[in-house]
Amino acid sequence: MAADGGMRVRIHTAIGVLLLGMGAAPAMARADAPIYQFNLPEQSLSEALKAVGQQATTNILFDPKSVENRTAHSLHATLTTKQAIDQLLAGTDLVALQTSADTVLVEPRNMPGTASTERPGSVATAASSPAEGEREGKTRSSGPFRMAQADQGAAAGAAAVESNGAPHGGAVQLEEIVVTAQKRSERLIDTPQSVSVLSGEDLNKLGAVQFRDFATTVPGLDFTTTGAGYTQISLRGVTAGFDVGSTVGIYVDDVPYGSSSAFAQGGQVALDVGLFDMDRIEVLRGPQGTLYGASTMGGLIKYVTRSPDTTSFGGLARTGVSTTQDGGISYNAAGAVNTPFLANTAALRASAFYSRDGGYIDNVARAESDINRSGVYGGRLDFLLQPVEGLSIRLTGFLQDISRNGEATADYALSGHPVFGDLKQFRLVSEPFDQHFRLGSATIGYDFGAAKLTSITSYQTTTTDLTYDVSGAYAGFCKQFLGVTCSAVGLPQGLATHKVTQEIRLASGAPGDLEWLLGGFYTHESSDNAQAFSLIDSAGLLSSADLYHELNTSRYEEYAGFLDLTYHITHQFDVSGGVRYSNDRQTFTQNGSGAFGTTTPASGSTENVLTYLANARYHLNDNATGYVRFATGYRPGGPNFTLKDPTTGLPVGPPVFGPDKLKSFEAGIKAETSDRAYSLDLAGYYIDWRDIRFAVAEGKFSGIENAGNAKIGGAELALTGRPVQGLTAQGSFAYQDARLSETVPALGGTDGERLPNVPRFTGALNADYVFTSQKLLPTIGTTVRYVTDRMASFDNSFLNAQYRLPAYTTLDLRGGLTLSSVDLQLYVHNLFDKRGELSSFGAYSATGETKLAILQPRTIGIALTMHF
Repeated sequence: MAADGGMRVRIHTAIGVLLLGMGAAPAMARADAPIYQFNLPEQSLSEALKAVGQQATTNILFDPKSVENRTAHSLHATLTTKQAIDQLLAGTDLVALQTSADTVLVEPRNMPGTASTERPGSVATAASSPAEGEREGKTRSSGPFRMAQADQGAAAGAAAVESNGAPHGGAVQLEEIVVTAQKRSERLIDTPQSVSVLSGEDLNKLGAVQFRDFATTVPGLDFTTTGAGYTQISLRGVTAGFDVGSTVGIYVDDVPYGSSSAFAQGGQVALDVGLFDMDRIEVLRGPQGTLYGASTMGGLIKYVTRSPDTTSFGGLARTGVSTTQDGGISYNAAGAVNTPFLANTAALRASAFYSRDGGYIDNVARAESDINRSGVYGGRLDFLLQPVEGLSIRLTGFLQDISRNGEATADYALSGHPVFGDLKQFRLVSEPFDQHFRLGSATIGYDFGAAKLTSITSYQTTTTDLTYDVSGAYAGFCKQFLGVTCSAVGLPQGLATHKVTQEIRLASGAPGDLEWLLGGFYTHESSDNAQAFSLIDSAGLLSSADLYHELNTSRYEEYAGFLDLTYHITHQFDVSGGVRYSNDRQTFTQNGSGAFGTTTPASGSTENVLTYLANARYHLNDNATGYVRFATGYRPGGPNFTLKDPTTGLPVGPPVFGPDKLKSFEAGIKAETSDRAYSLDLAGYYIDWRDIRFAVAEGKFSGIENAGNAKIGGAELALTGRPVQGLTAQGSFAYQDARLSETVPALGGTDGERLPNVPRFTGALNADYVFTSQKLLPTIGTTVRYVTDRMASFDNSFLNAQYRLPAYTTLDLRGGLTLSSVDLQLYVHNLFDKRGELSSFGAYSATGETKLAILQPRTIGIALTMHF
């Protein structure tokens, strides 16, 4: 057995030979199922299934939770693989489904699709919601759940290791990853588009509490931020700097978040969701216009929460504390509990979380330390009912609040030197930030056999109150237009969005030559955007003078229908096409006062948009897929802000703005060795972005315009290797070349100039080792991240002066132990205390300064997770 183990190591290291050889043996359907002589002792059901899979060289996919603590009787007979599995499952509530010639799926008879291991990060858990977990649009090459697959090449008696590194005896178990990117459950390796997945365990390793903690590990994912709750996200370089409206969609399970219009600053207040009790995060790159609609031009981020488990009681609790160099103390606490009832036909999962960031930026103007300290707290209630076979009802309530005392930005000169200190700012006006998010949703699914019907209904509210110190830019206008002297000027802003969505889709059932997905979508949202100058006079008191006050109210309504078809020309080759027709209607009302405020009658717009996609996919075998993809995306146009020039009293800026659209061409290959010890995901793309929407400066105010085009080309590469037991190494890399393809005077950009905030190259390396032979399962790990330089604006921008954000590299270290049901982790983030510059805001050439978001300094912490 030792010789066999040594041979496995030598084979694993020959990754190039293995990957080249994957295409040599495509899976072929067999007319007659072969029979085998099985001689299996009484043992655990998990080990029995693995033994059958190894002897018959068959992929047997199952959820480890569903077979936990089950015993299989001895088996001594000559049978087909399917017959052997049926005998092992006799007397249980499990059933075997032959999904292909060499793949068998083991699942519950009543198709609950909700079993979930409580240990975070077990990639073998079932899909996270009934709409995802049940057989909605099941493809030939994938099972409906995220299932574990027996390792057919492992030596008998080797220690089993789940994704979290815990040994359980038996063969090494490397899990299948299943995603719902195409609104049907399928293996990640079969998805004909570029998708990254971060499991709950991945997030736990990184110590990720909020978006910034994991974003730099995802290829092609870029962001700007001023602190928790105020973040702008871009994928594949689709950004004009300050984005008027989102270019990346955000979903919580199957529910779209935030405003689709340009009037609620949705591009900057992307959902910074608390990451506790998260099953996984799916990052879908490239336009997703056909299945997900407007404002997904760059891609989509999907937060998939853990679903209730109708089979067992369990839960987890987590707490941690950390200290930041030159900053405060941070801590967090969270807990979740799952309770089944009604004879395993219903379950309730409840979770709550709180995290406090101690901050690390000082405001020297107000003598305040750690001004960017913040708190994020919330919780979820998730109820699942499966009263009869095929029917599932999931009701979810989710709330989250974010409170922050100030911005996580420091003042730097345009030359790149700190003005008051590398972690210090000068703000005459306090800049608090408060956000309240509430979401209720109902997901109902019914499996007719030949088709699966899914309905998702949701209602959400988001309110955000924030203040900017704009003294440097506007204090001088007090004397000019009001005849008073202002020592400081603040800009309080209140944003509120109420949104209702309804989606209904019908998907084909059992795999066949033609698979289809048909759906309809409706949303109605109303948004308010209130802003006004608060003027502080020379005595330091609030003035009653009105320089600017405005309340903007908007309504957005969308009706859409979509259709997706996949035709399997052969067992290995298929083609897909999709189309979505959207009717968007908007109204906008502006009520203002003061020298700069403007009141206008209500205005509106209506547009009809067609988005489409086409792809071709070739399965070299069950472990390798190549694809090409063409897709389109858009952001809605609409009525525009009306701005008044205070010197002439005349309106400035166009009365309406149009949609911007893009086309994307992508090709990629996904491959893994048969035991999943090594995997590769490589994609290249080219994007043609037309009629770019952007904010344009009109005096000291900004409106919205469309002008110019951009070309974006790039590639992403993700590698995973497990050369020896206990060691997992991962690398993710992205190259982006994003440039204007013509000169755009209104933007201040010239032909060939780089798009703002887009690094040419990013890379992240993760390595973790579990000492499986040791009693306490010690672990060590590291993460290295590298980001090249970025330009914060365009060279001749009227809105922001140009600033070069330099490249930076960071190193994180971690180590842990497992004490019975408690996991302990020690970590150091940003070991060398680098002052990485994340983003630049409000760079004014008149003052020669900019506000920089600075990477969190060296942070040392400890975290405890208890499972029960």
